[in-house]
Amino acid sequence: MRAVASWIGTLASGGLITNEHQEAGLSVAAYVVGESRLGDLREWLVSLDADAVVKAQRAAIETLIVMANADRKLDPEEAHMLKEIIMRSRLDADAQDEMVTAVHNPPELDQLALRIGHPVLAEMLVALSWELADADGDISRSEETFMKDLADKLGVAEERVAEIRDAIVARVAS
Repeated sequence: MRAVASWIGTLASGGLITNEHQEAGLSVAAYVVGESRLGDLREWLVSLDADAVVKAQRAAIETLIVMANADRKLDPEEAHMLKEIIMRSRLDADAQDEMVTAVHNPPELDQLALRIGHPVLAEMLVALSWELADADGDISRSEETFMKDLADKLGVAEERVAEIRDAIVARVAS
C-alpha cells in the first residue's frame, strides 16, 4: 500500500525516485498503465510550468481525499495513507496544511476533475482510489458508486476501470 501511495508524489515531482517505496510505486504504476503511457505522463508533467504542476497535483490529492471519505467514515489507515501522500507531494508547507485539513473536510469532486489534465493521471487516480478504498479492508457500496462516478468524470471508460481494478487486485495481492 505504501508503494501505491507514492505514485502521485513521485510523478508530480517529475518522476524523481527518492526511496524504495517510490521505486515500488512506479513499478505498480507501470504495471497498471504501461511504461510507454507512464513516460507520456512524465513528459507532460515536465512540460508544465510550476503553477500547473501544483494545480494538477492538488487536484489529484483532493480526488483521493474525496475517495477516502466516499463511505462517510474515514478510517485511520486511510487518513494515514492520505497524509503520507500529502507529505511526499513536495507542495509548500501552507498547501500541505490545507490538504491535511481537507482530509477531514473533502472538497467537491466536480471542481477537481477538470484540473487533472492528463488521461494517464486520470487512470492512475482510478487505480490509486481502488487501493485507497480497500485500505480499511472493505469496499463499501458507496465507494463503488463513487468509483464509477469518478471514472466517468475523469473520462475513464467502464471497461478500462474493470481492467485497472483487476490489475490492482492482481498486483497488490501478489
